[in-house]
Amino acid sequence: MRYTFRMRNLAFALSLCLAACGAEGSDVTLTVAGVGMKEVESIKAELAALKGVTRVTPGNLKDGQATFALQFQGKGGELASRLSSLASGLKNVKGFDDRSVQVTYSATPVISSSPATPPPPPPPPAAPVEKEIKVEVKKDPLAYKVQQLPGGSIATFDGWKFNTVGSDGTWIQFETHPDGKENDFQLIITAGTPGREVMADLFTVAAQFMADKVPAAKKVGEMKKATIGGDEARIQDYTLETQGKKLQIQGIVIRKKDVAVSIMGIGTEEGIQEYGRATGITAQSITIKEEPPDPALVGTWSLERYTSTGAGTSNQFSYSSSRTMTLYPNGTFTENSFSSAGLKNNVGTTDAYIEGGDRGRVIKRGNTLSFTYDNGKVWNTEYRFDGGALWLGKNLWMKP
Repeated sequence: MRYTFRMRNLAFALSLCLAACGAEGSDVTLTVAGVGMKEVESIKAELAALKGVTRVTPGNLKDGQATFALQFQGKGGELASRLSSLASGLKNVKGFDDRSVQVTYSATPVISSSPATPPPPPPPPAAPVEKEIKVEVKKDPLAYKVQQLPGGSIATFDGWKFNTVGSDGTWIQFETHPDGKENDFQLIITAGTPGREVMADLFTVAAQFMADKVPAAKKVGEMKKATIGGDEARIQDYTLETQGKKLQIQGIVIRKKDVAVSIMGIGTEEGIQEYGRATGITAQSITIKEEPPDPALVGTWSLERYTSTGAGTSNQFSYSSSRTMTLYPNGTFTENSFSSAGLKNNVGTTDAYIEGGDRGRVIKRGNTLSFTYDNGKVWNTEYRFDGGALWLGKNLWMKP
């Protein structure tokens, strides 16, 4: 039974949940050609004894080719060097990069000999036979590029689908998954500016949000403190059973000044094993760029509105509002507003007036302005210029 619909609903509900940190070392994929089932266990034991290897997990065995996922204290080149020095069938290294090594296995033991006792020369072959050996180099399923965006950066994985889930004045959320594998693994990225009160207790709020929205999710271990990209973070694992399927949840929450970021991986056990590292890679790749306002934004802008209903001797209602905002070169702003409402009928006329003001700081992130008021309120809006006017979201502001 497929469960895409439920997983997508679950992913949206978990936008502030947390997850597991990676172990020390690097994940390196070893591909060994020319083996059968009987060689897999012996190869696993030999790899486990290799210096620098802290974990060995056998993968698929197909058409005489086996894969092993290693936790290794180094990169692929260092692992290839150590394999090539072994006196075993694993020394036939055919290729490598930082994250993978390819080997053609030889079942014939390699016998070392000292210079003083050279081995006897082999008999001459009856006839030279050239044999071409084709080694398939498996592409890393987590190959990625760091995309530079107007407001920062984020990693995108080769061959993955990337979708915008939704956004409002506070939050924006994205979903990404390996093409055709959305039932195996999904990655949810959420970023927002929830305000001073939430940011002050972000990690407690995030944990409580998870407990309230998905009470069936069970924590695995305790929440772990971490520093990711120089920012304070928390990491938590969960398990969840839904529609008869057991899912694992890996989540990370990061506090980047006034921005809260959540990266959450949801998948089956096999999906997490193959793609789970995407959670940590994405967390490390995210940066938030902050800039002062454009010089063209500096100055005073006004927004005027007027509405009226009714006419003649019937009830006639009118409403008008005036809002002015001044942005300063140092990134601060002041705001003043005035509104009036009037009701006119056969009895008489009733008028009401409201006047107010506020101030705070404004930060530019790409084409978005983030206004943080002194009272803790936050307002985010996209902006663009239209001649001498300024669009803030759907409202057109003019210079008086």
